[in-house]
Amino acid sequence: MAKTQTVHTRVTEDIKNQAEKIFTSLGLTTSQAIMLFLTATVNRNGMPFELTLPKKEDQDLSFAISVATVDGVKPSEDAQRIMRLYSRGEIDYETAQFAIGRLYQ
Repeated sequence: MAKTQTVHTRVTEDIKNQAEKIFTSLGLTTSQAIMLFLTATVNRNGMPFELTLPKKEDQDLSFAISVATVDGVKPSEDAQRIMRLYSRGEIDYETAQFAIGRLYQ
């Protein structure tokens, strides 16, 4: 089948360059990679990969870390472990607060 359509899209230069490096290492041009993506989409009758939303616990953890970040400095690994336990519901808020407080005494 003759290729008669052109696809135009805008991406950041960084993403384009990173993708092109990967495609080159796979022996593909960007055009070939896009054609593979489109063909796989048609063949699957949907996206050729799973699309998922982050788990609620991951969202909660990301939010907790962003709130706890002060002047661009993220909380310690120990504090992040405590926040992870809290986001999974393995410890309650008071326990998490107490444990983090103990870290910084």
